[in-house]
Amino acid sequence: MKSTVLEKMFDNPPPKMGVPEEKDIPQRKPCRIPCTTEELQEHLHKYVVYLREHGADDVRIVNAREIPQDSRVLLKCTHPKCPGYGVSGSCPPYSKGNFQEAKEYLSAYTWAIVYRIDIPDEGRKYLCGPESLDSYKTKEGRHRLGSFQRYLHAPGDEIESMAFFDGHYFAINTHFGPCLIMHCEEFDQCQEIKAGVCRFPTLAKPSVEQTFCIDLIKLAGRLGWQHYMQGMSPRPKDYPEGYSSFGLGLVLID
Repeated sequence: MKSTVLEKMFDNPPPKMGVPEEKDIPQRKPCRIPCTTEELQEHLHKYVVYLREHGADDVRIVNAREIPQDSRVLLKCTHPKCPGYGVSGSCPPYSKGNFQEAKEYLSAYTWAIVYRIDIPDEGRKYLCGPESLDSYKTKEGRHRLGSFQRYLHAPGDEIESMAFFDGHYFAINTHFGPCLIMHCEEFDQCQEIKAGVCRFPTLAKPSVEQTFCIDLIKLAGRLGWQHYMQGMSPRPKDYPEGYSSFGLGLVLID
């Protein structure tokens, strides 16, 4: 089971450009706007069930106004510079933001669905230790990172689409990491930066760090999800026995 999850998590294909085929477009019945309080609760429950059935190891519904924000999140893209800085149209310096705007954006939402997806121990080496640098140095590493981003964000993207047709038309699934690797790993350059036109305008999201300034690590702690920092310095064996590294997804619902 773990090997199957590991393969899906770190080895899945990037999206294809062009108009989707009819068979690939799910049928969704539109709901009346606005919905009642009872209907809203039904919608939220439906999203939680979907996430649990599609890879999430835990799912929480939280008040969006209680999500921690910090202006210093903006600094982490540039001090020191993230390896993805300047390579994607959805990341700095092309995607700009400030803390006041981030507070206004987040305060406009009422609910957030936060989910975690645990990473099998065998996959920790791709996110921690020297081997994690392959995510930016080699074609194989870029594919693994892009695969992980797609695996983590795909369920949230589906919830965003479901919520839109349920009448929550401002719903948004937040993405982290350079979209060039997530969507365009087969290309060397971001087309939006080069030509002003995104290859995947319906898939790419602006950087959650720049747009909402959410402190995801503090949020995980508030939800009781024990977290240890990941990166190139800790080796996979440095983490406590029984601890599972995880990725975190967050969907905002109005």
